[in-house]
Amino acid sequence: MFPLLRQVLSEEQRTALLLVVLEGLTYREVAEIQGVPIGTVMSRLARARMQIKTYLDGARPALRRVK
Repeated sequence: MFPLLRQVLSEEQRTALLLVVLEGLTYREVAEIQGVPIGTVMSRLARARMQIKTYLDGARPALRRVK
């Protein structure tokens, strides 16, 4: 499901994006589900949107950090 999202986004970004966009949850609700501050959710969403836009514009997406 959503191969583009798996290819471009980290698991945390993908989860946050799907919860907000598809499930209609608020940032606060997503923060509670993921156990992170609301600012972290906002950062994840901003980065996810930027990476999707970059991918769709044909540019090479930035590499993900490996922990």
